[in-house]
Amino acid sequence: MLHMTQHKIYWIGGSPCSGKSSIAEKLASEYDLTYYRCDDAMDRHFARCRPDRHPVMHKLKSMNSGQLFSRPVQEQVEDELAFYREEFAMILEDIRELPAGRPVLAEGAALLPEKVCAVLEAPHLGVWIVPEKEFQLAQYSQRSWVGDVLKDCRDPEEAFANWMERDIRFAKIVAGQAAAYSFKLITVDGSSDLTANIATVKEHFRLDTFGTEQS
Repeated sequence: MLHMTQHKIYWIGGSPCSGKSSIAEKLASEYDLTYYRCDDAMDRHFARCRPDRHPVMHKLKSMNSGQLFSRPVQEQVEDELAFYREEFAMILEDIRELPAGRPVLAEGAALLPEKVCAVLEAPHLGVWIVPEKEFQLAQYSQRSWVGDVLKDCRDPEEAFANWMERDIRFAKIVAGQAAAYSFKLITVDGSSDLTANIATVKEHFRLDTFGTEQS
């Protein structure tokens, strides 16, 4: 295992539209954790990326949504995985620089099981959450900002279909990686509400013993 920081770190990875951000926000607030949201750091990471060290990040940062989603879906999936692999070192640097004294809750799709496994101190400190296909499609259809993302696309309907298929395939890969490492995986299909999913993650993280449990 790589040495990380003096922080205790909880990891929530997974795929978009699974509720992982809402779960992280609730737990960070309830237990006074430093919430590190990977999506919030992306612009900073784009600004720091170098073509020799981060070729995929450098390529994608100049693409608009039309260019991103008009490509073959498998190419989009492979680039997304490569992007997160390149970005992970930046995420670790960010976490190392956080003020000491409070545990950290890191959350984001960028937290691939294959990368986190090298820094995960104990299996109960990591969880991955992915949505079922039907749940993902239903949730995205309710998000008002989707139209803004697709407004510059030549064919918004085709771009949206590609986007959804990309995320569906990505979720399957994340689930496969989590299973390969015997990590905790939660699959969201709507049968359990957000409150129940928060309780599941809280139990897995052993947060009911927060402040007394050290391992």
